[in-house]
Amino acid sequence: MKNHPLTFTRIITARQRALIYSISLISTLFLTFYAQLVCPFLESLPFREQFRNLLLVFIFQIILREILFHYVSANLEASAISGRFFRLLIISWIASGLAAMGLHEVLYHNYNPGSMFQTFPWPSDVPWHSQLKLISGYWFLGAGLLSQLELTIAERFISSYVKKNRTVFSIFSEHIPLRITWGNFFYTFVPSISLLIIVIRYAFQDHIIPLGVTLEVAYIGIIFIGTAIAAAVLYGKMLREDTLQLIDAIEKIGKGDFSVHIWPSRQDELGRVTGGINEMAKGLMLRERIKESFGHFVSPEIAEKFVEQYTKGKDMRGHGERKMAAVLMCDIRNFSGITNKMNPSDVAVMLNNYFDHMVKAIQKNGGIVDKFIGDAVMAVFGLMDDKAGPCLQAVNAAIDMRKALRTSNEKSRLMQCPPLDNGIGIHYGEVIASYLGSSERLEFTVIGATVNMAARLESKARKPYPPIIFSRPVAEAVKNDFGVASLGEEELKGVGKQVLYTVKTRKIKKSASQGMQR
Repeated sequence: MKNHPLTFTRIITARQRALIYSISLISTLFLTFYAQLVCPFLESLPFREQFRNLLLVFIFQIILREILFHYVSANLEASAISGRFFRLLIISWIASGLAAMGLHEVLYHNYNPGSMFQTFPWPSDVPWHSQLKLISGYWFLGAGLLSQLELTIAERFISSYVKKNRTVFSIFSEHIPLRITWGNFFYTFVPSISLLIIVIRYAFQDHIIPLGVTLEVAYIGIIFIGTAIAAAVLYGKMLREDTLQLIDAIEKIGKGDFSVHIWPSRQDELGRVTGGINEMAKGLMLRERIKESFGHFVSPEIAEKFVEQYTKGKDMRGHGERKMAAVLMCDIRNFSGITNKMNPSDVAVMLNNYFDHMVKAIQKNGGIVDKFIGDAVMAVFGLMDDKAGPCLQAVNAAIDMRKALRTSNEKSRLMQCPPLDNGIGIHYGEVIASYLGSSERLEFTVIGATVNMAARLESKARKPYPPIIFSRPVAEAVKNDFGVASLGEEELKGVGKQVLYTVKTRKIKKSASQGMQR
């Protein structure tokens, strides 16, 4: 099915467009009365005839607008949709003024009510000032003022369409300060110019007002217009500075900078928006600090996911998932004997130093620290759907943990603490990942037979066995990356007889180019 371009006839319904066109119809009636009052030539025409002429122009304007609204794209991603609609309105009003002037030329080319109307050489019998009054009515009144009103009404319909169809503007190219400045300019400039034209007509055409009065009115009018424009420009500039400050703050928050604070320099709606942005930034900063603090107690990945879901009001206890994961259990050997006679503060310092090295090795390889159980640590690999195999990650973590143990012991020696040794067990299988606990206190963890199996393997990872032991599923998964050695079949408490494996050597894979050289 061919995608039709988005046009204004699709955005604004026929009934809604009819409401907009009614403004032009009312203006047609107004221009008829006005022309009859201020123009001797147009006054000589019957009212019905003049209204019929302008009604033809009104029909021309509707047809022109329908063509423009149907064929001109209103793509929300291309440009400012309101600005594009406004330009089409201006075009229709300017074209209507030219059409009105042309229609009178055609109809009254040979009209000759008397020489009193000819005040300037003109190619037809229609006085030039009558044509000027017609076109100024459409250009100043229509394009200058009424188009602003039509745009305001149309924007309500455009907004309704956007909300109903959940359409998002991808480009924000409209400027509120510029819109207000231009609005103030037209609503001040057009009426003032119209009054000046009336005064000038009374002075030079009808000779009712003396020239001095005309100059005085013109002088005051120009001063008023200049003052109004200057005030509109200054207010627009101030408003633009304030809106740019708000936009800058929003962009910073969007990039993760929650230290934003805007000084509320206004007491209007923008001032309330400023206060709202400040409160939002404070709330987001607090949320990040909670997430960061929470990440010290659980894995940062789990903390982020929990905060995101919990803030949506979800009961986290009801969301368990079955996952295939590798579980790593690590325990310190003879910890009670080592720490029995140590100062409690020294034990805490030594243990924190040890865990700091172990956790870094786990996280380096994509693991999540599930919990600390006294001097033991439990880690899970594969919960976050990592691309690397969870078994390979777990074995690499175990090797790095053994290396990190030596670094930890060197630091403990400097602190005059005894060295530590540990054993690591790894198993791969199905686990249930969930938030467990009461409504007052929750803990994210994984449970299942896989966890029990990893704990049993860890209990065997002591002399005379090597410090790293894993099960057959793990051995099958990493045998192409490591030299795997079987330790024979052993009885595991609550599990039965199982074949134990350990890592012997890390295999070095030759590249394709090396193989070709050989």
